[in-house]
Amino acid sequence: MRLLHVHERAGFHGGVEQILHDTALGLAARGWPQALLHRDPSPQAGFVAAFAQTSSQEEALLADFAPEILLLHKVEAPELVRRLAERWPTARMIHDHDLVCLRRHKYFPLSTRICDRPAGLACYLHLCFIQKGPPGSRLPITLKVVSERRQAIAAHAAVRRFLVGSRWMRQELAMNGIAAERIEILPPIPAALAETMAESGGLGTKVATEQPPEILYVGQVIRGKGVDLLLRALALVPPPWRATIAGTGNHLEECRALAERLGIAARVQFTGWIRHGDLAPLYARAALTAVPSRWPEPFGMVGIEAMARGRPVVGFAVGGIPDWLEDGVTGLLAPEADTRALAAVIHRLLTEPGLQAQLGSAGAQRVRERYQPGAYLDRLMAILEGMR
Repeated sequence: MRLLHVHERAGFHGGVEQILHDTALGLAARGWPQALLHRDPSPQAGFVAAFAQTSSQEEALLADFAPEILLLHKVEAPELVRRLAERWPTARMIHDHDLVCLRRHKYFPLSTRICDRPAGLACYLHLCFIQKGPPGSRLPITLKVVSERRQAIAAHAAVRRFLVGSRWMRQELAMNGIAAERIEILPPIPAALAETMAESGGLGTKVATEQPPEILYVGQVIRGKGVDLLLRALALVPPPWRATIAGTGNHLEECRALAERLGIAARVQFTGWIRHGDLAPLYARAALTAVPSRWPEPFGMVGIEAMARGRPVVGFAVGGIPDWLEDGVTGLLAPEADTRALAAVIHRLLTEPGLQAQLGSAGAQRVRERYQPGAYLDRLMAILEGMR
């Protein structure tokens, strides 16, 4: 089947692009020709090599490649969505909350509590319509209107299938008026997960050490990822312990300062960005991995990667996290943003090595059973073939 992907960018800029690239390579290897329609002024050669054809010229690419099915990813222009979906069988993979959320983060800016409302009055009551002005603007803020989101959703009237990573995301689309029968739960699994399982055997042998047990966080250091919540929880955990924060972002310096104020800076190492291929030693010496997200993760791939390495995971029960972090089976959950509860589950794992091993082993087994790249491609192909 000839599949055309539609995405704004044509390079490795984040997890969305990695999934798109891996999906295109995987389907091409199974005999499905792949093409990419994008709007990127600077395509990356290594990225576009996964596709038989790529272009920013819509009509020329459509005529030359002659797709049978379209798979939309991140597309900003509602009219483009409408135009394409009315001409070809079309599915959309929803990677985040952009389609239905004015702020794109799906938590309120003042209370920082997760929003479980459709785009509408709540966006105004909680001041979600007030946002920072664009770079270079003379105005510090810009105002958004809910009608933008409603128009974007309406442009998807002819889209046949929506692919989401979790039950939370399915509910989010349904509450915004998208029929449940058009929504499929399909967690996007990167090809590198198979390599991770092969390297660790799913058990992640622990490095013998005389050092205190270590808590690991891997990911962006931005407000939505909740590193500040993790630090506040760690301040309540009795020593001995150490923590490693592997990642960077616009909240990094605030988190460094917070660790100082909380009196735990000597036990917390901020490594900055670390290449994915160099993370294995950090996982190997970690007693557990934390996923302290403030925003409702659409899925939460970093937790799956930790589980694949046999590491127990702790996190807040938000978004898609409970889909793979089964409390007491593959890890331990705390209620949304409850730092005392998070501290309690961290302390429990640090003081119960047997529970660490039990949850780590069960997590690795869960990944082997449910979250394999080949099975992801099988299911995607079945969904797309069923649309013809």
